[in-house]
Amino acid sequence: MGERLPITDGAWLAIEGRETPMHVAGLQLFRYPDGASPTFLADLYEHFRSPSQVVPPFSYRLDRPYGIAAQFSWVEDPDVDLDYHVRHSALPAPGRVRELFVLISRLHSTLLDRTRPLWETHLIEGLTDNRFAVYTKFHHSMFDGVGAMRAAQRMFSTDPDTRDLPAPWAVHPDDFADTKDDGDGDGASTLAHVGRLVSAQLSQAGSVVGVTKAFASQIAGRIRGVEGEVVPYDAPKSILNGRISGSRRFAADGFAFERIREVGKGYGATVNDVVLGMCASGLRNYLGDLNKLPGKPLIAMIPVSIRTEDAGSRGNALSMLLCNLATDVADPVDRLAAIKASMDRGKARLQSMSREELVNYALALTAPTVFSNLVGTAGRGRPTHNVVISNVPGPREPMYFNGARMEGLYPVSLLPQGQALNITLTSYVDHMEFGITACRKTLPHVQRLLDYLANAIEELEAATP
Repeated sequence: MGERLPITDGAWLAIEGRETPMHVAGLQLFRYPDGASPTFLADLYEHFRSPSQVVPPFSYRLDRPYGIAAQFSWVEDPDVDLDYHVRHSALPAPGRVRELFVLISRLHSTLLDRTRPLWETHLIEGLTDNRFAVYTKFHHSMFDGVGAMRAAQRMFSTDPDTRDLPAPWAVHPDDFADTKDDGDGDGASTLAHVGRLVSAQLSQAGSVVGVTKAFASQIAGRIRGVEGEVVPYDAPKSILNGRISGSRRFAADGFAFERIREVGKGYGATVNDVVLGMCASGLRNYLGDLNKLPGKPLIAMIPVSIRTEDAGSRGNALSMLLCNLATDVADPVDRLAAIKASMDRGKARLQSMSREELVNYALALTAPTVFSNLVGTAGRGRPTHNVVISNVPGPREPMYFNGARMEGLYPVSLLPQGQALNITLTSYVDHMEFGITACRKTLPHVQRLLDYLANAIEELEAATP
């Protein structure tokens, strides 16, 4: 038996299926450096597949691909096949961003091979305007969004003159913190075992009272009609929460960070409030066009990173809050005010908790999704929330890849059963990049959301007092 995965990481493996790949990814767009050789990308490919030794966590594979009673362990793979994990692809003509997103949609639809270490990197040539792309995906049991961002950034440098950086899988992983859980299995059924682990996690942390109080205060606030208060299962039924397929559709675009900040200043709102307002407006218009907008407001689950700077990259370090997106409100200014009130209420609650309580509060909020995915009921009943919207901080300085400047950095996320849409944002230098991951069969023409996001910020700018 190798290194045991904690419940927060193993759950992503337990609920994975053909329709629900549980990996996260990043897509970066680069411009070739001046005077680049015609073999620039082919040379990088050879460099990345040349290390004689692959280091943890890139050398870790599952001891048993499907675990025992929902328990999983990492073991060292002594013979990692880099020809499999590192791939070189080319886009079909004319090589627009549209063709790139079609390729990413297809790559993101396929499961990672559980008999191998759970990651892939794709170098993609053939883009117009002298550009190429890099797509890297990791299983969510290895990294959360922040951890994956840190791991991917090891490929890049802030120095445009740096060349021949070692591949991240060939560098000693000083910033990958170990996460261990040495509990023993008892051969119970998957459902009973996961339930036992949740209970043990809560009790062991000694935070069950704090978590219980948090939910009690939410319910009490909801009953009293406290502005912005949201409780689980406030979410209406919607097209966003039916059964989904394994096919994915990815679309992305960026907006100037300063533009979003200025809108926030005008309304006394944060950058996060404004981007949630943009997402809410986009969803209201997109679902309205499909004649599928619920009468009640959509509810978003917002992951909140609680990873400290010295905690390393591996595993998951997240808490959660629920936010009312006010999609039933027609006026964009009133909608933003309602979103701000809901976020303020949720953040105040999280700030009153200890770190242990934050982790276990997230466990309690996400447990219904885990259980419903395990027993096959996800997407059939009332959802706890309608959509996940997360914000992963990215580099504040321009990044380079062997002298090629990174021009775009886009997150590609996962969809559990019963969740047809995820919106993840990443800040990069002076832009906020929106990555939209959707079930292609459930949500037609989801790329139109990008146009509605652009319209949303224009509406708020026009109405700024």
